Amino acid sequence: MISAIFGGMPLLLLAASLYWAFRRRPGQRPAGTLSLSAFLGCFAIAFSAYEPAIRAMEDSITPDFSRLVSNSATLSAAASVASVLLFLNHDANEARRRLRWRLRLLAVAVATMAVAFVVTPRTLMWSAAELQGKLDEAPASLHVYSAAYIAFLGYAVYDCLTQTWTRSRTATRKSQRIGLRTTAVGCVFALLYTAYKTINAVGALFGWDAIPGGPRCTSLISPVSCAFSVTAPAVGVLLITAGLTLPAAVWPLTQFLRRRWERKSIADLDPLWQDFTAALPEIVLDDDATVEDEVDFLLHRRIVEINDGILTLRPYRSLTVQQAAIREVERRNLAGTADGDATVEAAVLAAALRAMRAGAELAFTPAAPAPRTSARAGDLRAETVWLRSVARAYAASDIVRTASHKAPMLETAQG
Repeated sequence: MISAIFGGMPLLLLAASLYWAFRRRPGQRPAGTLSLSAFLGCFAIAFSAYEPAIRAMEDSITPDFSRLVSNSATLSAAASVASVLLFLNHDANEARRRLRWRLRLLAVAVATMAVAFVVTPRTLMWSAAELQGKLDEAPASLHVYSAAYIAFLGYAVYDCLTQTWTRSRTATRKSQRIGLRTTAVGCVFALLYTAYKTINAVGALFGWDAIPGGPRCTSLISPVSCAFSVTAPAVGVLLITAGLTLPAAVWPLTQFLRRRWERKSIADLDPLWQDFTAALPEIVLDDDATVEDEVDFLLHRRIVEINDGILTLRPYRSLTVQQAAIREVERRNLAGTADGDATVEAAVLAAALRAMRAGAELAFTPAAPAPRTSARAGDLRAETVWLRSVARAYAASDIVRTASHKAPMLETAQG
């Protein structure tokens, strides 16, 4: 299981990294895209060291070289996560300014680790100490290595956690809020890993085996050390990766669903809109050749034109028709429902169109406006949902056909 996870994960991460780096986009590449690609690529390198074949190849250069590669890539990935979040939280120039300081710290940490690694004799490396059971006798150079690694990783993870949580509270898109909070949970797992490394490093200085382990992990949680040294960082990487890529991955899907909903809305509104514009051509807005082919623009126009038609027909709204439709809706147990209210409104509008076309005198007491009209003001989606229900009832409801013919053709004004 462990082999499957750590064998497949680098390939998935590398594929995702290449996608973000070379994906074709209209216009300029968004700021932070290369940071996301670097983050995925660095984690791919870091986790490739857990694959036995790759680890053996790297260690053939010099003992424990795979650990240096993996640790350096992990720190680079942590810095890349911070970079992604900086570009989310700040404008491009400010993000680059803040990033430079973090990159300097990264360079110092990796250089310190590399020097400490090089000056450590082969016979005193981690693998040799593990074989001899003398982990508590590690040389000072490896303690320096661990200190540099833990210090930057702890700083980077905490930096990412604070930035992620701050951004998640102000994000406007739901997918972005979920993604950032998922990233924050991943940072918590990464902090567990950092805490484990810190405790072990301090314990080693005093000859104390704080979290006992074994030569290899037999499962994701055994020995106990594997839960912190292997599982925690793996879960952290999965959650951070999913959290940062979720909003971008969901965006094309949400755009597709939104476009489909808009096209369906236009189709549902068409019968009502056609009759309104045929009887009231003055409600048709002027064309805008630059955006008239955009579905969202066309839908917005339809809603505005239908509402203008409803306002124009207001004096022709028959109270008789409204009451007849309400009685029929109540008889069918639809009173108080959205469909029932939409059916009543459709019957009133159908009768108002007939009255206006027939040249009827204005009704002295017109029917009341549709329920919750003021509550929907300014909410395009809510207004669209409402008018779609009205349009469907207008085109297909037998209540509308029956009730709209109950009013006399002419309602003479009184008083």
